[in-house]
Amino acid sequence: MKTITILTPSRNRPKRLDNFIRSVYDTADHPERIQILNYIDLDDPSIEEYKKLEDGYASELYELLHFRNLYGPPMSVSKSWNEIAKLSLGDILIMGNDDQEYQTQYWDTTLEGEVNKYPDDIYCAWFEDKINGPKHCAFPIISRKWYDTVGYFAPGVFNFGYNDTWVYDIAKRVGRTHFIPDVVVEHKHFSKGKSEMDDTYARNRTQEKGNLYAKDKIIFEQTADERQKDADKLLDMIGL
Repeated sequence: MKTITILTPSRNRPKRLDNFIRSVYDTADHPERIQILNYIDLDDPSIEEYKKLEDGYASELYELLHFRNLYGPPMSVSKSWNEIAKLSLGDILIMGNDDQEYQTQYWDTTLEGEVNKYPDDIYCAWFEDKINGPKHCAFPIISRKWYDTVGYFAPGVFNFGYNDTWVYDIAKRVGRTHFIPDVVVEHKHFSKGKSEMDDTYARNRTQEKGNLYAKDKIIFEQTADERQKDADKLLDMIGL
């Protein structure tokens, strides 16, 4: 049975993160194989609430393989995903977000069945998020072998966005994209009226910072050669 790690940076959203974590736990077939890792900024105004919730999980979500909040200096999510990925135990690594909700029972068993279709263990999968569907891999799922081969979970170069697009682009280059429509993990994003605009959304959309998506788009367009180098590493693992 494959182990699974879900990696989630969160800021000033302890209640949302709590809902996310409980949805993961409540719908899992085998919670004992699931590790949940979260990155929390040391200057987060809700840090004490995160710590209080974390203390309760030891008794409430006791079946989990492992749970930890990593508290560290503020950094881009592109970097914080990598910080918690260093602590990961899973054979499968999932990009999480605190405005998601797992809705499909036994999602972990379905996921294992889908990734087992790749005996060389090189794949980029994603669930139905009720926004992108098969058109875009918004929250990539990669293998431990993929992670070890390229040496990172997220590229670490972006201000805010395009982390998923980076991984998805590499997956397309190696022909290993895999959409899993039978598992719904709804992305309750404010832009779709599924949640309220809050400080965390606004933090990355301020006039002072400028348009981070526009800045990250430029970075993405300038780094195609880097993604091809990583794609070539994966192709070597595939044997192509």
